[in-house]
Amino acid sequence: MKVLSALAFAIVLGVAAVAWVLYALQPGLLIGTPWGLVHLSLLWVGAFGLGLAVMGLYVLTGWMQAQAALRQRNLELRQLRAELEALRKQHPEETPVIPDRPA
Repeated sequence: MKVLSALAFAIVLGVAAVAWVLYALQPGLLIGTPWGLVHLSLLWVGAFGLGLAVMGLYVLTGWMQAQAALRQRNLELRQLRAELEALRKQHPEETPVIPDRPA
């Protein structure tokens, strides 16, 4: 996890460095948009941020699906344990007793 965090930090620093270099060395890189002239470096950072937001939504969706699957398996496990305990109570003579351990 530390490696992934370091890699993500390096990528963000790289994007910020490229945006700063574009803005500092090429101040004339203006692109016309419906909102007026916007520097290319701002569009670069905006596109990167939008990509991060979409990736975050994918991660959030996957995490929520994993939590739902774990919840379902825990429910099934609890039901199986309850059924096993009910069977043990119905037939206590079939439950093996180890002599040196308390029941």
